[in-house]
Amino acid sequence: MKNLTLLFSVLIFIAACAEPEEPLDGLSKNLPVVVNTNEAFTFSLRAENFITEETYNLSFPDQSALEFSTVLIVTDFAGRAADTSYFEIFNSNDSLLVRHNLRSNLNVTTVDTIKPVAIPNKLFFKADDFSGFIQLVLAISGE
Repeated sequence: MKNLTLLFSVLIFIAACAEPEEPLDGLSKNLPVVVNTNEAFTFSLRAENFITEETYNLSFPDQSALEFSTVLIVTDFAGRAADTSYFEIFNSNDSLLVRHNLRSNLNVTTVDTIKPVAIPNKLFFKADDFSGFIQLVLAISGE
């Protein structure tokens, strides 16, 4: 009888276990999703108290005059106004091209014609206890 009760208890426990809920946006917390091709770089992150420093080498080719687009969206920001999380984009000479501070919800969209010296080569991301959703897209195309 003891064995039957133990077996029954184990079966109830196993039946009560459930898999973790799938995220609605397909992103797991604190796990960036990065896609890096010759035409585009995308970075997506759903973060909660996320701390990291990451450098990504961009795969954009050297070309003549180019059109460069940037889209940065930050939603569900739950950090502090003094948050020091940011993206920095550098060219091949390690010169800083642009810095995007992540201190609130953002929606940044730019399209610029750039010279070969300004082609982005590297992206640095620092998260300092960041909470929120980030979507960054960098795209490049020949004219």
